[in-house]
Parts: sequence; C-alpha cells; structure tokens
Amino acid sequence: MPLNTAENMYTLLSIDAWRDPDSGWTWNDVRLIEENIYISHPVSNRRLLNFMRSNNWLNDYSKGRIAVKDTGYDIEIQNKNTSEPIFAFRPQFLC
Repeated sequence: MPLNTAENMYTLLSIDAWRDPDSGWTWNDVRLIEENIYISHPVSNRRLLNFMRSNNWLNDYSKGRIAVKDTGYDIEIQNKNTSEPIFAFRPQFLC
C-alpha cells in the first residue's frame, strides 16, 4: 500500500466562476468540499472522473459533459462545452 505523501494529497474545491470576454474564466468564489483526498499517480482523466462519481461529487448525468484540465497548479474539472471550471483538485502542499 503506497504512503499518503504530500504529492498525492489533494483538497477538492467547488468553484463559482464568471466569464471574462478577454481572458476566459475567472474564479469568483471557492468553497471547500473535502480535504485529505489521496490520489495515486499518474492521474488519468477517466480514473479521476470515475473517482468523483464513486464519491457522489459528480452524477451519471455528467458523463460526456465534463473535461479535465491540468492547469499546472490545479486539476480543474470543467464543463466540456464552455470550459467553465466547476471543481478543482488542489495539491495540499500548495494550500
């Protein structure tokens, strides 16, 4: 069993964002959903979305409507059509 190292621990955030016509989406408000989430690496998009569905953070309706984007800082869960950020997994060592 792998150790829960800092690199594998995440905080899940719910994001309220507004669209900026010049620069895309800007985070307006962030709410803490859960801390101390262990995600083993490498993280695949499919595996991450299945993990979110198994924890009831996403429902089955989200299938085909959600995209995953690694921003280099967070792993954002976005609306596939608009790129609006909905959730973000933030590495805990950055919190």
